[in-house]
Amino acid sequence: MSTTGRPMRYTDLPNNTAKSWWNDKCLRVNMMHCIGLCGTLYFAGYDGSLFNSLQAIDQWQEYFNYPTGNILGLAGAALYLPSVFTAFVAEWIASKYGKRWAIWIGSVIVIAGAIVNSASTSFGMYIGGRAVMGVGSAMALTCGPTLLQEIAHPRYRATIGGFYTAIYYIAASVSSWTSFGTLHLSGNNSWRIPAYLQVVGPALVILLTLTCPESPRWLVSKGQNDKAESVLAKYHANGEIDDALVQHEFSEIVAALADEEASKKVSYMDFLRTEPNRRRLAVICVISVGTNWVGNALVSFYLSDILKTIGITTPAQIAGINGGLAIWNLILSTLACLYIEKLGRRFLWLTSTIGMLFSYCVITGLSAGYATNGSRGVGLAVIPCLFIFYGFYDIAWTPLAYAYPVEILPFHMRVKGMAIWVSVQNVAIAVNTWVNPIALDAIAWKYYFVYIGLLIFFSVFIYLYFPETKGLTIEEISYVFDAGRKGGRDRAAAHLAELTEVSKTEKPHHLEDKTAASATHISSV
Repeated sequence: MSTTGRPMRYTDLPNNTAKSWWNDKCLRVNMMHCIGLCGTLYFAGYDGSLFNSLQAIDQWQEYFNYPTGNILGLAGAALYLPSVFTAFVAEWIASKYGKRWAIWIGSVIVIAGAIVNSASTSFGMYIGGRAVMGVGSAMALTCGPTLLQEIAHPRYRATIGGFYTAIYYIAASVSSWTSFGTLHLSGNNSWRIPAYLQVVGPALVILLTLTCPESPRWLVSKGQNDKAESVLAKYHANGEIDDALVQHEFSEIVAALADEEASKKVSYMDFLRTEPNRRRLAVICVISVGTNWVGNALVSFYLSDILKTIGITTPAQIAGINGGLAIWNLILSTLACLYIEKLGRRFLWLTSTIGMLFSYCVITGLSAGYATNGSRGVGLAVIPCLFIFYGFYDIAWTPLAYAYPVEILPFHMRVKGMAIWVSVQNVAIAVNTWVNPIALDAIAWKYYFVYIGLLIFFSVFIYLYFPETKGLTIEEISYVFDAGRKGGRDRAAAHLAELTEVSKTEKPHHLEDKTAASATHISSV
């Protein structure tokens, strides 16, 4: 216990690192690995914006015979349909061989799909390339955020975890403005060049994570305790094995895994067997669906169609607005990452979702007004409202969409939980991207009422079922659902502190170190 009477937390402990990560060698390397893992979402951000931008390029439209409605929806959904299954393949690879291999294999598959996609000679080939990219993207997305949370220094875990989703908008900005820059090129290079650049993201992921360590939690689960302790020392304390923070983290990991007796034989059915796990599953599914069912997917993938409903039709205008939104989103989501620990998750989730609800109501009203009287002023007023809507989205749904689900899952369920997250999200996106253009063609602005109803549901669900997790380590957070939403943080921290004390005196048999008796040299990690 700390001197204040509450359970000891990592912020109370001395640590052999500089105050700022850029002034510390081990933290700089740790941050490089974390940024590389953030790149696993770069694929989705680049492609999401690219698919939108290409629809504004005349040469792309002409080359593929002006796809609309059902066929355009199929092209949008092709990236996500294969992901429904490959996320579970990634979970199997991660559990057996480690998360890095799933990330690397996924990145190579994305590169192959991007080459097929950008070299397309028919719309069927274009759709096929997107499907191949979807296979690899799901594998990387299943393991990227989990490995990031498990290797990040606890002082920066919440911020870099939040930045994971912000990387989406870095990619979207690059894609939007690259497409804008090639807009006036003659021939098919106007769309092939930005399409070929889809290979950059996965290539950087491979490059930046080649020296990335495996998760210390995975190593402990495989009986490699000495190596796990060495990884923590090397990347969290400049090689100081006896560092107070390192020993605290290591003890928590061992204690948490010892408490998870079923970790060797866990199945997906475990999500249904206890009330806390059912609540975890519900939260995971709501977030995975909500990331694209709060109205943002309509803007992300079919901005061109939305702008046409309010009288904005020229490619340069559409590309400019798309690029402006990408930069706006990048700025807002990056700023939001800095306040995750200060303001807390629940405050950000509620502010974000309720703000989007009111914004969407205004957008719907203005769109209805333009449809009724054709006033250009009313139509143009929709544009700043789209920026306001995305500003609220970026407060929580950007920085917490991946970080929060990873936090609330115990280690033995973490990758399985993220496989469910990715699979459910991709089903939701596939349905959304397929249905949106058809619905917009059929009922135009009236379709927005569907998202208003969904935003009301998400606001109520978040208020009732999302616990606060600020100020806790990832091991402590995994117990919050067991302790309950009210007062759960302190009870979870106290419970893990008790387990940690026990683990120091009683080494669990199934976690006995299977490595050599001598400690692994840190330089070999």
